[in-house]
Amino acid sequence: MGVHSLLRFLSVILCDSHEYVLIQEYKAWNEAQDFCRKNYVDLATVQTDEEWSELNKLRAKYRSNAWIGLYDDVNSWRWSFRDEHLTYVNWDMNEANNYRGNQYCVMLHSDGYWHDEDCDLKCVIICQNGKIHILLHTLYAFITLLF
Repeated sequence: MGVHSLLRFLSVILCDSHEYVLIQEYKAWNEAQDFCRKNYVDLATVQTDEEWSELNKLRAKYRSNAWIGLYDDVNSWRWSFRDEHLTYVNWDMNEANNYRGNQYCVMLHSDGYWHDEDCDLKCVIICQNGKIHILLHTLYAFITLLF
C-alpha cells in the first residue's frame, strides 16, 4: 500500500469536523475540486441539517452561485469527499433535471437551493476544511519519514 493510499484509508476511518470556506475565484467544477483538495480538504459536503445551516450562512453572506462537492457518477449522486452517497438533499423545484444531457455537477445557487449544472461553467467555490486536514498533513510527514 502506497503512502497516498494509506492516507486515503486513514481519512475514511478518522472522525473529522469541518468548516466551509468560500473561495472567490471562478473555476470549473474539476478545477474547483483540484483547488480544494490541494489547499483544504475537498469541495463542500453536506450530510446534515446542521451542516446545511452553516453552508447556507456562508452563501447568504456572499449571495453568489458556488460549486459544492456533489456530482453525478452516472448511476447516482455522490459527494467528492470520500466518494460518499447522497443522503441529504436540497434540490430546487424541478432539479436535478440534467438539462440538455450534460449537467453532472452541483452548484449552490444564490437562492440557497441546489441545481445540477454543466461542469465546465465557472463560478466561485466552497471548500471544506477541518481537523482532518491538519491531521493528514502530520501523518503524511510522519509516514514519508518512515519510507
